[in-house]
Parts: sequence; C-alpha cells; structure tokens
Amino acid sequence: MIDIREIETILCATLDRALSLGYSGYSKFDALHSPVVRVLSFNFWPLRLLWTQLIMRAPINLRPIFCVRKGVNPECPALFARANLDMLSMSSTRPFKERAASCLDWLMENTSTEKGDYHGSCWGYHHPWQSTGFYQPPGYPNCYITIIAGGALLHGFRSFHTEDYLMTARSAVDFILYDLDVLYETAEEKCISYVPKMKTDFAVININAQAATFMAQVGILTGETFLLDQARKLLSFVSRLQTSYGAWYYTTNPRQSLVAHDNYHTGMILDAYLDYENATGDQRFRDNYERGLKFYGKELFLPNGAPKWASDKIMPHDVHGSAQGILTFAKAGDQEMALRIASWGLQNFYKGDGEFAYQKGRFINKRFTLLHWCNGWMARGLAVLLSLLRKTESKGGH
Repeated sequence: MIDIREIETILCATLDRALSLGYSGYSKFDALHSPVVRVLSFNFWPLRLLWTQLIMRAPINLRPIFCVRKGVNPECPALFARANLDMLSMSSTRPFKERAASCLDWLMENTSTEKGDYHGSCWGYHHPWQSTGFYQPPGYPNCYITIIAGGALLHGFRSFHTEDYLMTARSAVDFILYDLDVLYETAEEKCISYVPKMKTDFAVININAQAATFMAQVGILTGETFLLDQARKLLSFVSRLQTSYGAWYYTTNPRQSLVAHDNYHTGMILDAYLDYENATGDQRFRDNYERGLKFYGKELFLPNGAPKWASDKIMPHDVHGSAQGILTFAKAGDQEMALRIASWGLQNFYKGDGEFAYQKGRFINKRFTLLHWCNGWMARGLAVLLSLLRKTESKGGH
C-alpha cells in the first residue's frame, strides 16, 4: 500500500509539471482542434462525430499526426487550482498560494460570457466538440465546465476571501438558471440541459446533481434561500432516477447511455450529494448517497482497487476512474478504500515526472497523457486523499 510521503511527492511533481506546461495540453474530445480534421469533415456533422470518436478511441495518440493544437481547457486550471488550495490548507511552504491564485485569475479572465448573450459567467471547452446530441464551437459554454470552474472559484473564495471569486461564481448561477433549458419541472423536481438550446429527448443526470450542489453552496454563502430551493428540486429529480440497487445511468434515456452504469459519472453524483449535505446540513438525500456509495464501491471497482469502466464492463481501466474513486472515497472518509484505489492507480498509471497515462486495456495500454483528464483529476483526488491522511496522522492514527 502506498504511503503518505510517496503520495505527497507524486502530487507535488504533478503540480510542478502542469505549471511548467502552462496548463496547456491535449483534451479527450479535441479532434476538431485540428485544421486537418476540420477539412476532412467537410462541415458535415456525422463526419465531425466520426473523426472525434476515431481520434478519441485510437490506441495511440493521433493528435500530433493530425496537428491537433494543444490548449488550456478551463477544467484544467480549475482542477489544479483546487489541488493547490488543498495543499495550501496543509500549511506547506511551497508556492501553492500563488499557483492557485494564477489559475483562478485565468478562469476569471477567460469566461465565455463575451462570446454570447448570456445572463452570467460561464465556461466551455477551448476546442470545437461534436457529440451525438449537439455541436459546440470553441468556447461555447456548457453546464459541466461552468460548474467545475465555479466550484474552483468558491474554493478560492473560502481560502482567500476574495469577493470577486464569489461574485463570479454567483454570476455563473444565473447562467445555469436562465441560459440552460428547463427540460422538466414540477413543484418538487427540476431537470436542466447540458448546454443552451439543447434540442434532445434526454438529459445528462450528473450535471443536474452537480449544478444543484453548486447552487446550494453559493446560496449558503449569499443567503439566497431561492437557490437552496432550486438545488433541492434538481437533487429530487436525480434521486427519483436512482435504480432500486443504488445506481444511475448517464442519461435519462438508458438507451442513450451506451453503458450500464459508468464509473466516474457515478462518483460525481455521489460527491454532489455529500457536498450538498455538508454545505446545507440537509440530510434528506442521505439514503440515496449511502446506497449509491455502496453500489459504487462494490460494482465499479475490483477488489484490488482497479476501476471498472462500467458495472457491466471491466476494461479499459481509465485513469479518470481511479482519480474519481480516490476523490469520492476520501471525501466519504473511507481511507482504506481510497488508499487501495490510489495504490493501484499510481502503480498502473503513473509514468514519473508528474505525468499519468490515460488507459490500461486488456491488450493495449494508452500511455499518452491528456492533461486535464489524467493529471488534473489525479491531482484533485490525491490532494483530497492527502488532506484526509494528514488529519488522521495528526490525530495519532495510522
């Protein structure tokens, strides 16, 4: 089992590496950031989707061959800001404060707000993106990236008490409330879209849970009970979609989910429930959380800590699954499970010099690095785990 000193050494190397790269790298769905691919797509959405999936699923990294340009995905500085803030909270002497502030300031200066008529601050991918349901040009905002960036700003506000961070996070709530489509609403429940003007017959479940928690956290800080009401409606909707055995599909239409129950989106929903309860003290969703956490540990990880791809599919092992598992179980206070997942993940994904590999398959291992997907999420998970271990150590634990 990996020890606390090794975790800290690897985490610091990962933070150093990201800084040296200027938080710029490849992303999972960035194929259309290639001028070659754009020409070969002929502005035809099925071809855009085909090329996006081809480069994303290739056993080797085709991005350099197709001249895919590296860039700063807003998710990247957001994740590294939070990892640096966690390190700062442990009273380290390294320059984590300056690094975190630099990442947060980048988020403040690089919103998508000026690229469209939006009600509040928002963020999107730096590259074009074609999915089965919609096309996003560069910078087109979406709920997920906005929540990740907004969550980092809230973390920054709690650490530095910088009012601009809170104001920008509060502005992002207006984007969620007024720019994302309401796909379903009753007096007790609400469901929102992934992106503005999303014309699909399904919704993404995890972003509703994450949006709920983000709004609740902002509402607690600003004293707006309306935001708490909105958060409860979103989480009530997510709770109704939980299966009898404690799981969630990726979308409200299981046939659109492609897999039964996947790893990291399940972890994101669970984190949302726990963060909501910690922020508000409202325990009404405790049963949903506990049943979901039990399913997550039993059905989405192997006994040795390896992350399954989905509940019905073991391979490929994805670094994001390891990172999410570390984060979710560390947040839950399950130190043993978090350490088991971290030990397997570091042994199988860590390449040295602060870099992590992407996937481990049955026959093919994808040893290249996608900066935010690999390094960013592992830094986030390891920082939270390290914080838990430090607290245990200070209490005289093992």
